[in-house]
Amino acid sequence: MDDSMELLLSNRRFLYTLLARAFASEPDGTLLGVVMDERTGDECALLDGDEGAGRRLWRVLADEAAADGDDRLRSEYTRLFLGPEKLPAPPWESVYVNGEPLLFQESTLVVREAYRRSGYVSAGYPREADDHVAIELDFMATLAAKTCEAAAGDRGALEAQRAFLEEHLLAWIDSFAERLGSCDTVSGFYPSFARLAALACRRDAGVLKELLVA
Repeated sequence: MDDSMELLLSNRRFLYTLLARAFASEPDGTLLGVVMDERTGDECALLDGDEGAGRRLWRVLADEAAADGDDRLRSEYTRLFLGPEKLPAPPWESVYVNGEPLLFQESTLVVREAYRRSGYVSAGYPREADDHVAIELDFMATLAAKTCEAAAGDRGALEAQRAFLEEHLLAWIDSFAERLGSCDTVSGFYPSFARLAALACRRDAGVLKELLVA
């Protein structure tokens, strides 16, 4: 495996892992430290160039992470993703693809089946609906790690990732990001993370197609 391929595969694993962690639970010092690290900016820049949206979004994230520590962002996470009030941007696929604010619908079972075929079980199973954004991103991170270990030679894992992106994450991640972005009472932290997730998924769909035809 040449250096450019190794860098590409490592970048995929890093970004999906970071994005999954961002939406999985309240932020802590470890997460904010990673966000503020200049190396994370370099990883984001690999999405679309040093002056592209990836690095610009990272700068917003780093500035927000440095602003007030984790207390404000912990409160923001609770308000956005836990409640108890109505969530402005519910973090579940079924809400967007079915048009109803209901969980554990048929689309959720389709996601669960995709996990089963790849041998993946989420840390939140069965308490959390399988189509939570953090779980879907963690699924991609897990398969991206397997791809690194197999030196991009596992075409089955690559195809599973391509299909999951196109059939699931890309079907709703932009809408999720738009709804978070319309929340004018929050900082730019989680809206920027959602936009970064959408950007990473779009770029990765192209990467996976290239890997599959290589």
